Amino acid sequence: MTVFNAFQASPVLYMAATAFTAYGVHWFALGINKYVGGDTTVDGYMAIAFLWISITGAFVFFKAGDVPVATLFVLLALVYISDIPASLLHSASWTRIKGAFHLITGTWLMYLFFAAVTTFALGMHLPL
Repeated sequence: MTVFNAFQASPVLYMAATAFTAYGVHWFALGINKYVGGDTTVDGYMAIAFLWISITGAFVFFKAGDVPVATLFVLLALVYISDIPASLLHSASWTRIKGAFHLITGTWLMYLFFAAVTTFALGMHLPL
């Protein structure tokens, strides 16, 4: 997308594109690992890298003034912060905490999706 100058209108979208490409590949790998019954300890180490992506995304979007998307990245950081001890220590309490952050983050992501689609498709403007 950088070859075709897709980010000239909004360079901040570069952060979203790179982050969610990385997240998508990571989540696909997590699913395969779980499907084949692989060792989840690896997930904890990968969570460190994805925590950094989440922190970078929060920084970029807060700096750009896009608080709803920055909030999404903060919530993703909380998911990865809780994933590190949940995966490395195989702790049931950290796994429950991680699950709570998954629920909160997923709910916020679904709201952002709904708000974006209805804004572009129907001209609605939901509060953010």
